[in-house]
Amino acid sequence: MVKLLAICLFFSLFSNDLNAQVDRRIGQGQYKNDYTPPKKEEMIEKTLEIFKEKLNLDPFQEAVVKNLLKDNDAKSNEIIESNAYSNIEKNNMLNDLAEKFTNEIQKILNPEQKETYLALIKKKKK
Repeated sequence: MVKLLAICLFFSLFSNDLNAQVDRRIGQGQYKNDYTPPKKEEMIEKTLEIFKEKLNLDPFQEAVVKNLLKDNDAKSNEIIESNAYSNIEKNNMLNDLAEKFTNEIQKILNPEQKETYLALIKKKKK
């Protein structure tokens, strides 16, 4: 019985080594990046869902936030893709856009929602 158990243990240890394979190829596929960024619409919807959940938005607030997210995304893409500005100018413009976005959202939130929103922003910046 002990011999049978020892033989089973022996084969189980070596069978794992036989099945384990490592991709050791060299060439094009070695450093292949399979990551595909999410689509803009998906990101806007995810952000909207987070805001709805965290801030308890009513339907009116939800519609306004969705429009603000779309506008902000379009404007930020214009800034990023523009060749007319240096990287420092683009960074400053994007920061200004983020401030405007924050101010617009705060206009439609009640005081309790504003506190929660500011806490989310503060947490994100860390």
